[in-house]
Amino acid sequence: MASIKVKNLAELQKAFVLAGSDAPKFAAKALLEEAQEAFILSQAVVPVRYGILRASGVVHGPEIRGTRVFCDITYGGPAAHYAVYVHELPPSRARHDPPTRWKYLENPVRAYSKDMAERMTIRVLDMIAKRFEISG
Repeated sequence: MASIKVKNLAELQKAFVLAGSDAPKFAAKALLEEAQEAFILSQAVVPVRYGILRASGVVHGPEIRGTRVFCDITYGGPAAHYAVYVHELPPSRARHDPPTRWKYLENPVRAYSKDMAERMTIRVLDMIAKRFEISG
């Protein structure tokens, strides 16, 4: 399982301070929205022969554990061994018809996470504005 660490957290942390007791709820909602967007990107490149692997993709969460919020994106279900095999088999060993490719989850999630702190900050500030009915 890949874990993504978000860089440039200073502004996001300030937004969470503004959110006060709603911070965990806002963080969970923002992270779920981010995970759903990353999932959509992965769906565009997940290999498709029969459609089973693509159909097995799921966004799980959000789950709040203490001060951390988690969302998981998984593929495979009962065919998890196949999902791992297809994900990890390099192009030199397997043929993937474009736009599908190996690392169909890891690469889209890593690419999408680059500006995650900024997008989450915007999402959280938007939730704060809605909570206080502040118009910009």
